[in-house]
Amino acid sequence: MSSNSIMVTVVVATYNQEKWIRQTLDSIVAQETSYPYEVIIGEDGGTDGTRAICMEYARKYDFITLLPAIENLGVTANWIRCVQAGRGKYIMSCAGDDYWHNRKKIQLQVDFMEQHPNCCLCHTDIDEYYEKTNTLKQSVKQSKGIIPPEGRIQRLILEGRDYISAVTTCICRSTFEEHVPANEFARRRFPREDWPTLLVLSAYGDILYIPISTATYRIGQESITRSLDYDKVIHRAQQDKEMTEFLYSLFPEWGTFQDGPFFDHIGYHNAMLAAYRNNDYANANAFSKKDNSKSLATRMARIKLTFKLFRWIQLMRRKL
Repeated sequence: MSSNSIMVTVVVATYNQEKWIRQTLDSIVAQETSYPYEVIIGEDGGTDGTRAICMEYARKYDFITLLPAIENLGVTANWIRCVQAGRGKYIMSCAGDDYWHNRKKIQLQVDFMEQHPNCCLCHTDIDEYYEKTNTLKQSVKQSKGIIPPEGRIQRLILEGRDYISAVTTCICRSTFEEHVPANEFARRRFPREDWPTLLVLSAYGDILYIPISTATYRIGQESITRSLDYDKVIHRAQQDKEMTEFLYSLFPEWGTFQDGPFFDHIGYHNAMLAAYRNNDYANANAFSKKDNSKSLATRMARIKLTFKLFRWIQLMRRKL
């Protein structure tokens, strides 16, 4: 198989995901395509059995390449090295705790991209699996009546109103390589790779949506976005601030970065939400006093009884 014949590079960035990585990889190798594709696994120096499982799959399938890290690189640098090691015309990603339930995902999205040459990224609907309750919510966007915006939607992505799920995306490599400062993202150790990549790509091509669910996002386990460690949550907000400030420097037309105060308090707000998940009233109350928002969650954290009530309601609604 020549390098030019590879249509898709599937990136699996994983770290300590022994419990789920088999389902992830099984869902990828089960794809039914008329296009050759490759899988690049970036195992980021974890301490569990994830690497051994990935080695097993790399030995079994000649289109899977394992890139084990000597030391932990962080999610963005790990993802970027995998993208850069690939040869596919298009780039897809699946985290080591998610999976693709639609066996036609690659075929569907590549065909779509080939038919829309001005599209730099397409994405689809998604299912959500809740680990704690063992429940599955299908076609989340359609079930909520969400119609994601399309076209040059950079401003909406900046404002968080794009409704794009990273595990469902298909990216045009040529646009990525020409415009995304990937090495700088890695050097700065950005806390996430998907949002800054989307933000840059959307300035140079159309973002389009396919209303078919192709992937399942797992909710409930410890992750970069749902950590129960308060220090990590607050540090993540600081990283997000530095990342966003850098992205503003790439696009002077956005004006001066003025959201520093927002990020300064959002760390405490998110730490308060983590305290709700931990059923930790003392810390929820302490963080609520540092969070200057007027949200219901913040106000309810001021009194133990209302803290308990709000927590129970949110758990019933699967919001925590």
